Amino acid sequence: MVNGNPKVVSLLRGKAKPAEATVQLVEALRLQVVDALRERLNIMFEGADDLLFEFAERATNNQDRRLFFDTMRAVRLDRKNMTARFCDNYSQGFDATIAATASQPGDDGELRLQKNEAVELDIAVSNMATKADGLYKHTLWDIGGRIKTLVEDRHAPMSIEALVPLTICRAFRSAAETLNVGSDVELVVFKLFDRLVISELADLYLKVLNFLKQHGVQSAHPGYSPGYGPNARPGGALRAGGEGPAGETLRTQAPRGFADAPQFGQTATQVDFRAPAGLAASMMSSPALDPQSLASLQRLGATPADATAYSNASLAADLAAASQGLTIIGWTPRQSAAYVQRASLVGHMFNDILADPHLPNPLRVQFDGLRLSTMKVALKDIAFICDPDHPVRGLINELATMASTARTGGAEHQARIAELVSQIQQQFDIAAESLRKPPPEIELIDTDQAERFIEQQMAQTATRRQAIVAKVRRIIAGELHLRTSGTTISDEVRPLLNSLWAPMMAMHLLHHGPESAEWKHGFAELDQIVAMLDPARDDQRQEALRRELRAELETAFKAVGLVEARINEALNGFESALAKLRPDQPPADPLPDTAAAPVLHAATAADATENVTELLEQLVQPGAWFLVHDHDRNEGRWMKAVAYYAGLDCAAFAEFDGSNTLLLKTRMLLDDLLARRTVPVDLDPAARVALDRYLARAA
Repeated sequence: MVNGNPKVVSLLRGKAKPAEATVQLVEALRLQVVDALRERLNIMFEGADDLLFEFAERATNNQDRRLFFDTMRAVRLDRKNMTARFCDNYSQGFDATIAATASQPGDDGELRLQKNEAVELDIAVSNMATKADGLYKHTLWDIGGRIKTLVEDRHAPMSIEALVPLTICRAFRSAAETLNVGSDVELVVFKLFDRLVISELADLYLKVLNFLKQHGVQSAHPGYSPGYGPNARPGGALRAGGEGPAGETLRTQAPRGFADAPQFGQTATQVDFRAPAGLAASMMSSPALDPQSLASLQRLGATPADATAYSNASLAADLAAASQGLTIIGWTPRQSAAYVQRASLVGHMFNDILADPHLPNPLRVQFDGLRLSTMKVALKDIAFICDPDHPVRGLINELATMASTARTGGAEHQARIAELVSQIQQQFDIAAESLRKPPPEIELIDTDQAERFIEQQMAQTATRRQAIVAKVRRIIAGELHLRTSGTTISDEVRPLLNSLWAPMMAMHLLHHGPESAEWKHGFAELDQIVAMLDPARDDQRQEALRRELRAELETAFKAVGLVEARINEALNGFESALAKLRPDQPPADPLPDTAAAPVLHAATAADATENVTELLEQLVQPGAWFLVHDHDRNEGRWMKAVAYYAGLDCAAFAEFDGSNTLLLKTRMLLDDLLARRTVPVDLDPAARVALDRYLARAA
């Protein structure tokens, strides 16, 4: 320290200096993006009155009506300041130095005990960013590869996340703080931003992509080809931040301590997604099935077949025989080779899925049963291999991600996923008879195509691992927040919760599930920690109880592989904090106890329909899976949400490939939700809370 001032060290020291042309290119890009966002923001402000007035007209009570009019007044008064601050915030987020400072340990990675309002705003920002990631995933993937080239190869002075939707949404959240209004008004402003800015970014991203192409910036993504987009990505419910579809780093709001836990510090960017040397060439030049796929087909082929029909058993037996070099009646050598090529690549795909240790055993059996159904799709259509956005290929990867995280939801959730997998298989299954005689000039797969397929599936596997980590982090962070709300957590106690308890619970959830004794015992330990931190409960801090809890925690933390030195340091800090507590000490600005059970009043008709639009907008997210009751067929159907149309008072659902759309009026959908005839699958925590609250009020 010199003259009382801390020494300032550049975060970019030691990095190569960018060329002047690169600096100018980055500055031109920044100005273009800022100008485009400023223009969109002005359009938002111009259209805000009309949209807010529409919201007010649709409001079912005076409180909501006043809220929309309050928002209208606040936006009118502060639009100039908000625009200026938003542009400043986003420009700063573009800068590599500032972005690096923001990501230093102890900032975003640190779990903070926030008030409910701040958590709601965090969720709103995350939801907006997730929506944009899904809307523009192909363009963002291409842009991300080119920005990576600029930053890593040309040493461009910009953040690698400068253009991701989360950066834009965070800049707006900071700008919205100038309103100096309640969180309820801020949430309405976020809704305006979502509808009038985030939903209209397609032109901006296309302009950015064309700008980078015109200046010769190539993509850094492995195996990139202009004819191929990013991998088909599993449903966005699992994202928590700026996540690249080809396996780039996920960033989640979670305890910093997760980075210290085994298997939690890895990111997909540490993996080079390249097919093992020679694997694709050998698979395509001398096609053969891997042992797992061959055994699976031989089991199916051994099933007694109907002599009058060409069944799945007949096809499985023929594929198994062809892969062993035997001649199949009606198939030429070229046709046999093409079929075995495609079946071999699908088998490789399923072996990767089944190798996931987090896949529950009952679902593992089901996925092995999907193998032949998926092979039939590839035999019918080579696009399954060549197009990463093929609907069935995307569906299999999406189901695999849901299945790999199923254990975190308990036995009932696993049963729902199992039912979903079974029903969806019927939707895309192809009759074996249609594949009995391949076309004479069936297309063979070349080595490059096979390599791309293998690399894309490797990236998909990494994305699946990251999705598991992201989901577990969200669950643990939410539980920790709820169970410590109302308790003052000092800096001495945070390492115990964030760096030890949270990683331990994450591993319990991954390996044992939420119904396990390990999971429940971990919460019992947390409750004891919280009780000891209550200044009024001096009886909980008796020496014998403290020694017993310390020994218990040491054993539990060591059992999951946490570092002993860190365990001792965190427990010493906890005991130091306990020693400073006095029974007469009032809590310092305690947070409201959100963990307490809500008081439910008798529901009126108006109460039951209050905020229905907001509820359904949360539930009916594009791509979310539902068991939907089809009133015409009087049966449940597994379908994906298309959208909720508030103006038309209905929701749209479709089968996995977008076909057979089903429209349900709002009243009918709500009745089905209440009667449990329609059931959403794998809701995010915020949507689950909103639905449970609605069902309790309307019951």
